[in-house]
Amino acid sequence: MMKKRTLDIDGLASFYNDYEVIKFEDPNELKTKSTVLKNQMEELVNFVLPCLVKLGENNETMPVGMLLASLVSENRVSKEKFIEVQMNLKAMKELDALLGFDKKMSGILNALV
Repeated sequence: MMKKRTLDIDGLASFYNDYEVIKFEDPNELKTKSTVLKNQMEELVNFVLPCLVKLGENNETMPVGMLLASLVSENRVSKEKFIEVQMNLKAMKELDALLGFDKKMSGILNALV
């Protein structure tokens, strides 16, 4: 079940703050957190992607990286949490290269990391 978030910088910050890091290399954790993983993957496609699109409409010249960095510079997400989530999304992207997620999922991972 997706949490109701606003399609703005606050909603994006809440996704980062609520994100649960998953150790993809640990088979037991993958099993116990499979629902969390599924929900977060759904949220990446169904919330983060449209949120970035909407934020991009308001600021077409700002690259996604700068937009994401503003989460930290504006104190919406701690630097530690932001790095932790980005590293985890990077690990998910490596899984995508192996397993081949759907195109939307690959697209959002490529946009974020």
